[in-house]
Amino acid sequence: MSIRLSPLLSFALLCLIALASGSVRAESNSRQWAVLIGCENYQKATPLTYTMNDVDQLAKILRERGGIPGERVIQFIESSPDANFKPMRSSLLEMLPKYLRKPTKNDRLIVYFSGHGFRSQDGSLYLAPLDCDPANPAATGVSVAWLREQLAACPAQFKLLVLDSCHAGTEKGEESIKGASAKDLGEPFRDIEGVVTLASSTGDEKSQIWAEKKQSLFTYWLNQGLAGHADENGDAEIDIDELNKYVFKNVTHTAKTQLHRPQTPVRIIRGGSGSPVVLELVPTKLKHLIQDMAKQMSWSMQERGIKKVGVLQFTADTPFGEALNTGFGSLGRWCTAELEKTLLESGTCEVIDSSRLIAALKKNKFTVDQLGSPEAMQKLSKDLGGMPAIVCGTLRHRQNKTITLQCKLQNIETESLAGAAGGSALLSEQEWAMLGHSVAIKPEDRPPPVPGLSNQESELIPKLDEKAGQAHPMKDPRFPYRISVVINGQERKGVFRGNDYVIPVRNGEVYEVQVKLLNQENVCVKLLIDGLNTLPQTLKGEKGVQTVEIAPIVKLDEAREWILDSAKNPQRLWAFRGFVTETGSAGSLKKFVITDAAKSLAAQKEFTESMGLITAAFYTATAARSGTTVQPWETKEELKERNDVEAGDLIGVVNIRYMDAEEFNKAK
Repeated sequence: MSIRLSPLLSFALLCLIALASGSVRAESNSRQWAVLIGCENYQKATPLTYTMNDVDQLAKILRERGGIPGERVIQFIESSPDANFKPMRSSLLEMLPKYLRKPTKNDRLIVYFSGHGFRSQDGSLYLAPLDCDPANPAATGVSVAWLREQLAACPAQFKLLVLDSCHAGTEKGEESIKGASAKDLGEPFRDIEGVVTLASSTGDEKSQIWAEKKQSLFTYWLNQGLAGHADENGDAEIDIDELNKYVFKNVTHTAKTQLHRPQTPVRIIRGGSGSPVVLELVPTKLKHLIQDMAKQMSWSMQERGIKKVGVLQFTADTPFGEALNTGFGSLGRWCTAELEKTLLESGTCEVIDSSRLIAALKKNKFTVDQLGSPEAMQKLSKDLGGMPAIVCGTLRHRQNKTITLQCKLQNIETESLAGAAGGSALLSEQEWAMLGHSVAIKPEDRPPPVPGLSNQESELIPKLDEKAGQAHPMKDPRFPYRISVVINGQERKGVFRGNDYVIPVRNGEVYEVQVKLLNQENVCVKLLIDGLNTLPQTLKGEKGVQTVEIAPIVKLDEAREWILDSAKNPQRLWAFRGFVTETGSAGSLKKFVITDAAKSLAAQKEFTESMGLITAAFYTATAARSGTTVQPWETKEELKERNDVEAGDLIGVVNIRYMDAEEFNKAK
């Protein structure tokens, strides 16, 4: 028996799920450690290339994306100013035991080695420090058996050993005879409890250098996986299964298509070891994450010869299936636009115009459920004159101030996954304000500033989440910022549903948004209609050329604002009648018209231009440092620009949702 939920009940459930979706991860008591060794300019063995850069890039990823403090990322490289941390035999034998004893039983450890490996005459295995003599590794190398004992004695609950050795390009005859592959070096660690080894290649293959990236092929993809792109389930953790799968797939593919020689990474693991977490990710800035994902998508397309791509609107991953805009307001639309823009700027492929893509989606009545249908995807591609691939982004979940995103590149022609990228981001309060909630923000809601901590934007979010669980602020008659939608000269009344205010509309209706201030403050307001700014923005394009975009998709922190000056408008009532196309005495606009009114707020699955969301974000009016603030019409024609005022602190967010009148009446 199936149960059919009413639109109202479904919508309420989805709002609750959006706030708490995803598994809640308890604060971990474990610490992460890393010991990284890179040997490049050997004294007696063939020198290698880029191993120091491999170590530097891996250390950077572990610090920035894993949040590991610098004192717990120990690097042994020849450029170290401290002789104790140069990768010489004596320093490794002295210092490694000290650092391998530092982790506790709750901690995790990564040990990484990039360099040569050799066998002695009796077949014993050795890692080669810089001063290793290939003719006598027993006296000049670091014994694998010794390192095995040190790792076995290390108290850490999980230890990942990474071996990037047997590099391509070695020329000395003694190395080709006595060299040891990464897999050979890793085998002795197989039966140690709590240890997993990732080796860069099998016994009959070389570990290749990727000159274009100035790294080894294996370590490049290891870094990308640890940066968050291997996080397949979007839980902000990289476990060993995810990392191994990601590295294996990308190394083998790139080796074949770009370097034209096989290379097969190997995981060496004790049976029954499970899938322990390698790295807990710390969130980056949302814009940085989008750009990083676009970079990975761009490379995947370039590697596979994909010349044209479409970018679908980000969907929300919910227990009811993927849906558009649910729980994430207009933030998903901005993520889509930013990803599309970054791909376009990369210059590696043609990006199908978003309006053309939306038109084809609407024509085909394409739904989110059809993303897995080869027939539906191929028909869509045909209608667009050929679209070999499409990028699908997903807002996986949000927990407090952290949001997790994932992008997949689907090859429509081969019906296969051509690339994946993802990670977690730390929301700012302005990004939170785009999620579709409505709140009033008082000065006392903000946490007190912490000396020396410049970026505290996200610290307000727990308080905002608490307020978002309460009634819509306009339900309180004392709330000073009143928003209404006026159609044919009359306010269109709606209903309060928890933190939402929903009004009924019909396609083709022309409307205006009115703002009424109940106090005499001067404030700034940023007004978005379906994620589009009502003011034009000046954008900097290629080669620094500036263009003006009408109704741009923007983040609130980048949006131009209006100044509501009570002294110049004693009635304290302002009307916004459309998207402004020109400011000044010749002010003009494009009227607000309802198109594609949402059929169901609970499960919107069709791709349309409309979201059904009007957002008004209010700010204190402060003395301007930069930018231009626009003052609403004093007459029907004139829009004055002012340079003396700009938006300060966020003091309130009001969202009005609109939906098809028939569906609205059914849900009453």
